[in-house]
Amino acid sequence: MQTITTRVRLHRGQMAFRRSEALYRGFVGGRGAGKTWVGAYDLIRRARPGSTYLIASPTGVLMQDTTWPAFREIARGLDRFDPGQVRLSPYPTVRLTTGATVRFRTAEKPERLRGPNLSGVWLDEASLMDREAYLVCIASLREAGAQGWLSATFTPRGFGHWTYEVFGQPRPDTETVHARTRDNPFLPAGFQQTLARQYSGLLARQELEGAFCALEGAEWPPEFFERVFFTDWPPDLVHKVLSLDPSKGKQDRSGDYSAFVLLGLCRDGCLWADADLDAARPVESPRGNRSLVNDGLDLVQSWRPDAFSVETNGFQHLVAEALLRVAGERRVALPLYGVCSTSPKVSRIRALGPFLAQGRLRVRDTPGGRLLCQQLRDFPEGEHDDAPDALAQAVRMLDRVLGQRGGADVPELVRGT
Repeated sequence: MQTITTRVRLHRGQMAFRRSEALYRGFVGGRGAGKTWVGAYDLIRRARPGSTYLIASPTGVLMQDTTWPAFREIARGLDRFDPGQVRLSPYPTVRLTTGATVRFRTAEKPERLRGPNLSGVWLDEASLMDREAYLVCIASLREAGAQGWLSATFTPRGFGHWTYEVFGQPRPDTETVHARTRDNPFLPAGFQQTLARQYSGLLARQELEGAFCALEGAEWPPEFFERVFFTDWPPDLVHKVLSLDPSKGKQDRSGDYSAFVLLGLCRDGCLWADADLDAARPVESPRGNRSLVNDGLDLVQSWRPDAFSVETNGFQHLVAEALLRVAGERRVALPLYGVCSTSPKVSRIRALGPFLAQGRLRVRDTPGGRLLCQQLRDFPEGEHDDAPDALAQAVRMLDRVLGQRGGADVPELVRGT
Protein backbone atom coordinates (compact mmCIF):
# COMPACT_ATOMS: atom_id res chain seq x y z
CA MET A 1 0.00 0.00 0.00
CA GLN A 2 1.34 3.40 -0.98
CA THR A 3 2.20 5.80 1.84
CA ILE A 4 1.86 9.52 1.23
CA THR A 5 3.85 11.88 3.48
CA THR A 6 2.71 15.49 3.84
CA ARG A 7 5.13 17.97 5.38
CA VAL A 8 3.53 20.71 7.47
CA ARG A 9 5.48 23.66 8.84
CA LEU A 10 4.63 24.87 12.35
CA HIS A 11 6.22 27.69 14.30
CA ARG A 12 7.51 27.04 17.82
CA GLY A 13 4.31 27.98 19.67
CA GLN A 14 2.15 25.89 17.35
CA MET A 15 4.48 22.91 17.82
CA ALA A 16 4.31 23.24 21.61
CA PHE A 17 0.52 23.28 21.42
CA ARG A 18 0.46 20.19 19.20
CA ARG A 19 2.77 18.28 21.54
CA SER A 20 0.80 19.09 24.69
CA GLU A 21 -1.00 16.13 26.21
CA ALA A 22 -3.02 18.17 28.72
CA LEU A 23 -6.75 17.51 28.98
CA TYR A 24 -7.54 21.20 28.45
CA ARG A 25 -5.20 23.17 26.19
CA GLY A 26 -5.15 26.85 25.34
CA PHE A 27 -3.35 28.55 22.47
CA VAL A 28 -3.31 32.23 23.40
CA GLY A 29 -1.92 34.43 20.69
CA GLY A 30 -1.73 37.86 19.18
CA ARG A 31 -3.42 38.77 15.94
CA GLY A 32 -2.06 36.63 13.11
CA ALA A 33 -0.27 34.21 15.46
CA GLY A 34 -1.83 31.23 13.66
CA LYS A 35 -4.52 30.42 16.22
CA THR A 36 -7.30 29.19 13.94
CA TRP A 37 -4.84 27.37 11.70
CA VAL A 38 -3.28 25.36 14.51
CA GLY A 39 -6.67 24.69 16.13
CA ALA A 40 -8.00 23.15 12.91
CA TYR A 41 -4.80 21.24 12.16
CA ASP A 42 -4.60 19.89 15.70
CA LEU A 43 -8.15 18.58 15.69
CA ILE A 44 -7.75 16.89 12.30
CA ARG A 45 -4.57 15.17 13.47
CA ARG A 46 -6.15 14.06 16.76
CA ALA A 47 -9.44 12.81 15.27
CA ARG A 48 -9.79 9.04 15.70
CA PRO A 49 -11.82 6.74 13.43
CA GLY A 50 -15.41 6.32 14.59
CA SER A 51 -15.22 9.20 17.10
CA THR A 52 -17.18 12.47 17.15
CA TYR A 53 -15.74 15.98 17.52
CA LEU A 54 -17.19 19.48 17.86
CA ILE A 55 -15.82 22.75 16.53
CA ALA A 56 -17.51 25.85 17.96
CA SER A 57 -17.26 29.42 16.66
CA PRO A 58 -18.62 32.50 18.48
CA THR A 59 -21.04 33.35 15.65
CA GLY A 60 -22.33 31.94 12.39
CA VAL A 61 -20.48 34.69 10.50
CA LEU A 62 -17.12 33.77 12.03
CA MET A 63 -17.77 30.10 11.40
CA GLN A 64 -18.58 30.60 7.71
CA ASP A 65 -15.91 33.24 7.08
CA THR A 66 -12.99 31.85 9.10
CA THR A 67 -13.29 28.57 11.01
CA TRP A 68 -14.95 26.39 8.38
CA PRO A 69 -12.82 27.55 5.39
CA ALA A 70 -9.59 27.06 7.38
CA PHE A 71 -10.62 23.58 8.49
CA ARG A 72 -11.71 22.58 4.97
CA GLU A 73 -8.48 23.71 3.32
CA ILE A 74 -6.25 22.04 5.90
CA ALA A 75 -8.24 18.79 5.70
CA ARG A 76 -7.87 18.84 1.92
CA GLY A 77 -4.14 19.41 2.20
CA LEU A 78 -3.85 16.42 4.54
CA ASP A 79 -6.01 14.25 2.24
CA ARG A 80 -8.62 13.92 5.00
CA PHE A 81 -11.49 15.71 3.21
CA ASP A 82 -14.14 13.92 1.12
CA PRO A 83 -16.64 16.37 -0.50
CA GLY A 84 -19.18 13.56 -0.69
CA GLN A 85 -19.17 13.23 3.11
CA VAL A 86 -20.19 16.82 3.90
CA ARG A 87 -23.57 18.13 5.03
CA LEU A 88 -23.76 21.93 5.09
CA SER A 89 -27.21 22.62 6.55
CA PRO A 90 -27.89 23.99 9.08
CA TYR A 91 -24.17 23.89 9.95
CA PRO A 92 -21.36 21.85 8.40
CA THR A 93 -20.93 18.24 9.49
CA VAL A 94 -18.00 16.37 7.99
CA ARG A 95 -16.98 12.73 7.95
CA LEU A 96 -13.22 12.67 7.42
CA THR A 97 -11.56 10.00 5.32
CA THR A 98 -10.24 8.55 8.59
CA GLY A 99 -13.84 7.84 9.68
CA ALA A 100 -14.05 10.59 12.31
CA THR A 101 -17.13 12.86 12.39
CA VAL A 102 -16.69 16.60 12.96
CA ARG A 103 -19.66 18.83 13.76
CA PHE A 104 -19.60 22.63 13.49
CA ARG A 105 -21.79 24.76 15.78
CA THR A 106 -22.04 28.37 16.97
CA ALA A 107 -21.79 29.44 20.62
CA GLU A 108 -24.30 32.27 20.34
CA LYS A 109 -26.76 30.20 22.41
CA PRO A 110 -24.56 27.88 24.48
CA GLU A 111 -27.42 25.58 25.45
CA ARG A 112 -27.64 24.51 21.80
CA LEU A 113 -24.14 23.04 22.07
CA ARG A 114 -25.66 20.20 24.07
CA GLY A 115 -26.01 17.03 22.07
CA PRO A 116 -24.01 13.88 21.45
CA ASN A 117 -21.15 12.77 23.65
CA LEU A 118 -17.82 13.87 22.22
CA SER A 119 -14.20 12.78 22.07
CA GLY A 120 -12.85 16.28 21.55
CA VAL A 121 -13.84 19.95 21.25
CA TRP A 122 -12.12 22.95 19.72
CA LEU A 123 -13.36 26.43 20.69
CA ASP A 124 -12.18 28.88 18.02
CA GLU A 125 -11.93 32.50 19.28
CA ALA A 126 -12.99 31.32 22.74
CA SER A 127 -12.60 34.80 24.27
CA LEU A 128 -15.61 35.93 22.20
CA MET A 129 -17.79 33.23 23.84
CA ASP A 130 -19.65 33.11 27.15
CA ARG A 131 -18.28 30.88 29.89
CA GLU A 132 -21.40 28.72 29.57
CA ALA A 133 -20.19 27.47 26.16
CA TYR A 134 -17.04 26.10 27.80
CA LEU A 135 -18.99 24.52 30.67
CA VAL A 136 -21.50 22.84 28.34
CA CYS A 137 -18.73 21.44 26.16
CA ILE A 138 -16.52 19.97 28.88
CA ALA A 139 -19.53 18.07 30.25
CA SER A 140 -19.92 16.37 26.83
CA LEU A 141 -16.39 14.94 26.73
CA ARG A 142 -17.39 11.33 27.49
CA GLU A 143 -17.90 9.48 24.20
CA ALA A 144 -17.86 5.68 24.60
CA GLY A 145 -17.07 6.08 28.29
CA ALA A 146 -13.68 7.72 27.63
CA GLN A 147 -12.50 11.13 28.82
CA GLY A 148 -12.29 13.57 25.91
CA TRP A 149 -10.18 16.70 25.47
CA LEU A 150 -10.84 20.38 24.81
CA SER A 151 -8.68 22.99 23.11
CA ALA A 152 -9.30 26.73 22.91
CA THR A 153 -7.61 29.24 20.62
CA PHE A 154 -8.06 32.96 21.23
CA THR A 155 -6.63 36.43 21.72
CA PRO A 156 -6.86 37.40 25.42
CA ARG A 157 -9.46 39.88 26.69
CA GLY A 158 -8.16 40.96 30.08
CA PHE A 159 -8.13 39.57 33.60
CA GLY A 160 -11.90 39.70 34.01
CA HIS A 161 -12.76 37.27 31.22
CA TRP A 162 -13.41 33.60 32.00
CA THR A 163 -10.60 32.54 29.66
CA TYR A 164 -8.09 34.10 32.07
CA GLU A 165 -9.49 32.12 34.98
CA VAL A 166 -9.32 28.87 32.98
CA PHE A 167 -6.19 29.32 30.86
CA GLY A 168 -4.36 32.29 32.38
CA GLN A 169 -3.61 30.74 35.77
CA PRO A 170 -2.19 27.36 36.87
CA ARG A 171 -4.94 24.75 36.96
CA PRO A 172 -4.99 20.95 37.08
CA ASP A 173 -5.04 19.14 33.70
CA THR A 174 -4.55 22.45 31.85
CA GLU A 175 -1.70 23.80 29.73
CA THR A 176 -1.53 27.12 27.92
CA VAL A 177 0.83 28.12 25.11
CA HIS A 178 1.40 31.80 24.34
CA ALA A 179 2.42 33.08 20.91
CA ARG A 180 3.16 36.60 19.71
CA THR A 181 2.24 37.98 16.33
CA ARG A 182 5.93 38.19 15.40
CA ASP A 183 6.41 34.50 16.27
CA ASN A 184 4.57 33.51 13.08
CA PRO A 185 7.14 33.44 10.24
CA PHE A 186 4.42 32.75 7.67
CA LEU A 187 2.87 36.23 7.87
CA PRO A 188 3.43 38.80 5.10
CA ALA A 189 6.68 40.72 5.40
CA GLY A 190 6.27 43.72 7.71
CA PHE A 191 2.82 42.65 8.97
CA GLN A 192 3.68 42.88 12.67
CA GLN A 193 5.49 46.20 12.25
CA THR A 194 2.49 47.67 10.42
CA LEU A 195 0.15 46.71 13.25
CA ALA A 196 2.62 47.95 15.88
CA ARG A 197 2.43 51.43 14.38
CA GLN A 198 -1.33 51.44 14.98
CA TYR A 199 -1.46 49.76 18.43
CA SER A 200 0.14 51.05 21.60
CA GLY A 201 0.26 50.46 25.33
CA LEU A 202 -1.89 47.72 26.81
CA LEU A 203 -3.71 47.19 23.52
CA ALA A 204 -0.41 46.29 21.84
CA ARG A 205 0.46 43.84 24.63
CA GLN A 206 -2.91 42.14 24.22
CA GLU A 207 -3.29 42.17 20.45
CA LEU A 208 0.35 41.67 19.41
CA GLU A 209 1.97 39.93 22.38
CA GLY A 210 -1.00 37.71 23.21
CA ALA A 211 -0.62 38.68 26.87
CA PHE A 212 -3.30 38.78 29.53
CA CYS A 213 -3.20 42.34 30.86
CA ALA A 214 -5.40 45.04 32.29
CA LEU A 215 -7.77 46.37 29.67
CA GLU A 216 -7.09 49.73 28.07
CA GLY A 217 -9.20 52.25 29.96
CA ALA A 218 -9.26 50.27 33.23
CA GLU A 219 -10.13 52.46 36.23
CA TRP A 220 -7.33 51.37 38.56
CA PRO A 221 -3.62 50.64 37.89
CA PRO A 222 -2.24 47.08 38.25
CA GLU A 223 -0.17 48.01 41.33
CA PHE A 224 -3.40 48.43 43.34
CA PHE A 225 -3.78 44.64 43.16
CA GLU A 226 -0.22 43.48 43.79
CA ARG A 227 -0.75 42.47 47.45
CA VAL A 228 -4.51 42.21 47.58
CA PHE A 229 -4.96 38.48 48.29
CA PHE A 230 -5.14 36.76 51.67
CA THR A 231 -5.76 33.15 52.71
CA ASP A 232 -7.26 33.06 56.22
CA TRP A 233 -9.80 35.43 57.68
CA PRO A 234 -8.29 37.71 60.37
CA PRO A 235 -9.45 36.89 63.92
CA ASP A 236 -10.34 40.48 64.84
CA LEU A 237 -13.27 41.21 62.51
CA VAL A 238 -15.58 43.57 64.38
CA HIS A 239 -18.42 43.63 61.83
CA LYS A 240 -19.48 41.28 59.07
CA VAL A 241 -22.04 41.77 56.28
CA LEU A 242 -23.27 39.76 53.32
CA SER A 243 -24.59 41.13 50.02
CA LEU A 244 -26.24 39.65 46.95
CA ASP A 245 -26.53 40.99 43.43
CA PRO A 246 -28.96 38.44 41.88
CA SER A 247 -28.42 39.62 38.27
CA LYS A 248 -31.96 38.56 37.43
CA GLY A 249 -33.37 41.86 36.24
CA LYS A 250 -34.58 42.87 32.80
CA GLN A 251 -31.29 44.49 31.78
CA ASP A 252 -28.96 41.68 32.81
CA ARG A 253 -27.10 39.95 30.01
CA SER A 254 -26.81 36.27 29.29
CA GLY A 255 -23.84 34.92 31.22
CA ASP A 256 -24.00 37.52 34.00
CA TYR A 257 -23.19 36.20 37.45
CA SER A 258 -25.27 36.08 40.58
CA ALA A 259 -22.80 37.42 43.13
CA PHE A 260 -22.61 36.97 46.89
CA VAL A 261 -19.96 39.02 48.67
CA LEU A 262 -18.84 38.40 52.25
CA LEU A 263 -17.28 41.53 53.77
CA GLY A 264 -15.59 41.95 57.14
CA LEU A 265 -14.24 45.07 58.89
CA CYS A 266 -11.20 45.04 61.20
CA ARG A 267 -10.50 47.55 63.96
CA ASP A 268 -7.84 49.22 61.81
CA GLY A 269 -10.43 50.02 59.14
CA CYS A 270 -9.27 47.39 56.63
CA LEU A 271 -11.93 45.55 54.62
CA TRP A 272 -11.65 41.80 53.99
CA ALA A 273 -13.79 40.27 51.24
CA ASP A 274 -14.65 36.98 49.58
CA ALA A 275 -17.13 36.21 46.80
CA ASP A 276 -19.31 33.37 45.52
CA LEU A 277 -20.22 33.79 41.85
CA ASP A 278 -22.32 31.58 39.59
CA ALA A 279 -23.56 32.25 36.06
CA ALA A 280 -26.29 29.58 36.12
CA ARG A 281 -27.73 29.63 39.65
CA PRO A 282 -31.57 29.60 39.78
CA VAL A 283 -33.53 31.59 42.34
CA GLU A 284 -34.94 28.48 44.03
CA SER A 285 -34.43 24.72 43.86
CA PRO A 286 -34.98 21.74 46.17
CA ARG A 287 -33.09 21.99 49.42
CA GLY A 288 -29.49 20.96 49.01
CA ASN A 289 -29.22 22.09 45.37
CA ARG A 290 -27.45 25.28 44.31
CA SER A 291 -29.77 28.27 44.24
CA LEU A 292 -29.78 31.91 45.33
CA VAL A 293 -32.06 31.12 48.24
CA ASN A 294 -30.32 27.96 49.49
CA ASP A 295 -26.83 29.37 49.04
CA GLY A 296 -27.79 32.68 50.67
CA LEU A 297 -29.26 31.03 53.75
CA ASP A 298 -26.28 28.66 54.02
CA LEU A 299 -23.93 31.66 53.97
CA VAL A 300 -26.01 33.43 56.62
CA GLN A 301 -25.69 30.41 58.88
CA SER A 302 -21.94 29.96 58.33
CA TRP A 303 -20.82 33.62 58.04
CA ARG A 304 -23.25 34.99 60.65
CA PRO A 305 -23.37 38.52 59.25
CA ASP A 306 -24.72 41.53 61.12
CA ALA A 307 -26.80 42.27 58.02
CA PHE A 308 -27.59 40.74 54.61
CA SER A 309 -28.46 43.10 51.74
CA VAL A 310 -30.14 42.11 48.46
CA GLU A 311 -30.59 44.28 45.38
CA THR A 312 -34.34 44.61 44.77
CA ASN A 313 -34.53 46.50 41.45
CA GLY A 314 -37.15 45.22 39.02
CA PHE A 315 -38.00 41.55 39.39
CA GLN A 316 -35.17 41.07 41.89
CA HIS A 317 -37.50 41.89 44.81
CA LEU A 318 -38.86 38.36 44.29
CA VAL A 319 -35.48 37.01 45.46
CA ALA A 320 -35.83 38.88 48.77
CA GLU A 321 -39.36 37.58 49.21
CA ALA A 322 -38.22 34.00 48.54
CA LEU A 323 -35.37 34.39 51.03
CA LEU A 324 -37.78 35.51 53.75
CA ARG A 325 -40.22 32.71 53.04
CA VAL A 326 -37.66 29.89 53.00
CA ALA A 327 -35.83 31.35 56.01
CA GLY A 328 -39.09 31.00 57.92
CA GLU A 329 -39.43 27.40 56.79
CA ARG A 330 -35.84 26.61 57.79
CA ARG A 331 -36.06 28.68 61.01
CA VAL A 332 -33.07 30.82 60.03
CA ALA A 333 -32.80 34.29 61.61
CA LEU A 334 -32.45 36.62 58.63
CA PRO A 335 -31.28 40.25 59.07
CA LEU A 336 -32.39 41.09 55.51
CA TYR A 337 -32.13 44.53 53.91
CA GLY A 338 -33.21 45.56 50.42
CA VAL A 339 -31.37 47.99 48.17
CA CYS A 340 -33.16 49.63 45.25
CA SER A 341 -30.24 51.08 43.31
CA THR A 342 -30.95 54.38 41.58
CA SER A 343 -27.41 55.73 41.07
CA PRO A 344 -25.39 54.60 38.01
CA LYS A 345 -23.57 51.30 38.50
CA VAL A 346 -20.26 52.85 37.40
CA SER A 347 -20.56 55.49 40.14
CA ARG A 348 -21.37 52.86 42.75
CA ILE A 349 -18.31 50.78 41.88
CA ARG A 350 -16.00 53.80 41.63
CA ALA A 351 -16.65 54.41 45.32
CA LEU A 352 -14.35 51.43 45.98
CA GLY A 353 -11.38 53.38 44.60
CA PRO A 354 -10.16 54.88 47.89
CA PHE A 355 -10.05 51.47 49.58
CA LEU A 356 -7.92 50.07 46.74
CA ALA A 357 -5.65 53.11 46.54
CA GLN A 358 -5.02 53.07 50.31
CA GLY A 359 -4.45 49.30 50.45
CA ARG A 360 -7.46 48.88 52.75
CA LEU A 361 -9.22 46.21 50.67
CA ARG A 362 -8.07 42.60 50.81
CA VAL A 363 -9.61 39.76 48.80
CA ARG A 364 -9.58 36.11 49.82
CA ASP A 365 -7.66 33.78 47.51
CA THR A 366 -10.59 31.59 46.46
CA PRO A 367 -12.13 31.00 43.01
CA GLY A 368 -14.81 33.59 43.76
CA GLY A 369 -12.33 36.01 45.27
CA ARG A 370 -10.04 35.75 42.26
CA LEU A 371 -12.95 36.40 39.92
CA LEU A 372 -13.96 39.42 42.02
CA CYS A 373 -10.41 40.74 41.70
CA GLN A 374 -10.35 40.12 37.95
CA GLN A 375 -13.56 42.06 37.46
CA LEU A 376 -12.19 44.92 39.57
CA ARG A 377 -9.03 45.00 37.45
CA ASP A 378 -11.01 45.27 34.21
CA PHE A 379 -13.61 47.78 35.44
CA PRO A 380 -15.22 49.58 33.63
CA GLU A 381 -14.06 47.93 30.38
CA GLY A 382 -14.59 44.30 31.40
CA GLU A 383 -17.33 42.00 30.22
CA HIS A 384 -18.80 41.58 33.73
CA ASP A 385 -18.97 43.74 36.85
CA ASP A 386 -21.44 41.80 39.01
CA ALA A 387 -18.94 41.06 41.80
CA PRO A 388 -17.63 44.66 42.13
CA ASP A 389 -21.22 45.90 42.25
CA ALA A 390 -22.04 43.39 45.00
CA LEU A 391 -18.90 44.49 46.87
CA ALA A 392 -19.93 48.16 46.62
CA GLN A 393 -23.35 47.15 47.92
CA ALA A 394 -21.70 45.34 50.86
CA VAL A 395 -19.72 48.51 51.69
CA ARG A 396 -22.95 50.52 51.76
CA MET A 397 -24.51 47.86 54.01
CA LEU A 398 -21.52 48.15 56.33
CA ASP A 399 -22.02 51.92 56.46
CA ARG A 400 -25.63 51.27 57.46
CA VAL A 401 -24.50 48.91 60.25
CA LEU A 402 -22.07 51.60 61.49
CA GLY A 403 -24.82 54.21 61.46
CA GLN A 404 -23.45 56.12 58.47
CA ARG A 405 -26.58 56.39 56.35
CA GLY A 406 -25.70 59.24 53.99
CA GLY A 407 -25.89 59.09 50.20
CA ALA A 408 -28.04 57.23 47.68
CA ASP A 409 -29.00 53.56 47.54
CA VAL A 410 -29.26 53.16 51.32
CA PRO A 411 -30.22 49.63 52.42
CA GLU A 412 -33.59 49.44 54.15
CA LEU A 413 -34.91 46.62 56.31
CA VAL A 414 -37.08 44.13 54.42
CA ARG A 415 -40.30 43.35 56.27
CA GLY A 416 -42.47 40.28 55.88
CA THR A 417 -45.88 40.50 54.19
